[in-house]
Amino acid sequence: VHLKGERAKEIPLVYLSGPSFAKEMMKGHPMAVVVAAHKLSDAERAQKLLSSMRFRVYASEDVVGVEVGGALKNPLAIGAGMAQGLGFGQSTIAGLVTRGCREMRQLATALGGKPETLAGLSGVGDLMLTCFSSLSRNNRCGKALAKGKTIEEAFQEIGEVVEGVPTAHEVIMLAEKLKLELPLFRAVDAIISGKLKPKEALASIMGRDLKQEKFY
Repeated sequence: VHLKGERAKEIPLVYLSGPSFAKEMMKGHPMAVVVAAHKLSDAERAQKLLSSMRFRVYASEDVVGVEVGGALKNPLAIGAGMAQGLGFGQSTIAGLVTRGCREMRQLATALGGKPETLAGLSGVGDLMLTCFSSLSRNNRCGKALAKGKTIEEAFQEIGEVVEGVPTAHEVIMLAEKLKLELPLFRAVDAIISGKLKPKEALASIMGRDLKQEKFY
């Protein structure tokens, strides 16, 4: 969100993100999230206003990192749903989450975010929740695509907004601009856009050149 006008700098904005399903929140399940603002004092003010014994809020001034984590976990959750829809188990999803978090970190850093933020609640925390849970709209969308449904049929089946679909395309546009590889995001976008079938995308990922593991 970018405000314009003479008073834009006077209006404090705070961005909330982290692993928190609304249905579980309404049931009073304990959870932890993060709020970010350009001024830490604004984030800390929201932290005090929102925190309770069931809703623990952490403060951050890394707005870019928190926003990137909150947005980018959705295309990866579509990928996780695809893997589940193809019949693969938790080992496959764990690998996707780990390597996906690296790609999120690469993009966040390139955009000016702090890499350590992606190891926190709005990064790996939110990513694990949406990738492993059947409550995730994006996860369910991936499962539908893996079963051969079109993106329109998946939308109709879910009946809710699937944020990861438009986000996947935006990520690839940023990757091209910033000259980032991001193979998992590219694979998910290729499936959504109809350029690859899920099994073809899997082959493109697993058939890449072998490399040393790096998390940066």
